[in-house]
Amino acid sequence: MIDVVAQQLKQKSPFSSREEKVLLGLRMAASRVQEPWAKYLKTSADLTVAQYNVLRILRGSHPARLASSDVGERMIALDPDVTRLVDRLVKQRLVDRVRSRRDRRVVEVGVTEQGLALLRDLDPHVAKLPKALLGHLGQERLRQLGDLLDAVIANMGTFP
Repeated sequence: MIDVVAQQLKQKSPFSSREEKVLLGLRMAASRVQEPWAKYLKTSADLTVAQYNVLRILRGSHPARLASSDVGERMIALDPDVTRLVDRLVKQRLVDRVRSRRDRRVVEVGVTEQGLALLRDLDPHVAKLPKALLGHLGQERLRQLGDLLDAVIANMGTFP
């Protein structure tokens, strides 16, 4: 079988370990799976993937609001600067924020009707994306990949 990772990276020498090869493959796959979605979001909705993720999280809690720290904990790709993401979404009127009544130090964020409408417009495209990018694997290989990813995420080592 062709070593696609080495071929794509134009790797001349062997990888130092199987773990290195797999980690690079995971990073490549994640980047290439995300790229079409990122381009689509930018051109059709003027959003980044992280901004879309914030909107998706807030829709999931709607009508309740979430503290910015709670939004950050639910992000797919952890972003230390949720405040900056929320600032941009506020400017676009896709979310709003208020001070918590219980603790004035906490800022709570909620999705607006305009944000919900944008998400509804994007939903059909979101539904097509997984099949378009991964459907070629077939159900059995998708199940295996899902199981492997669960194992990676649940039992990942730490560094440094």
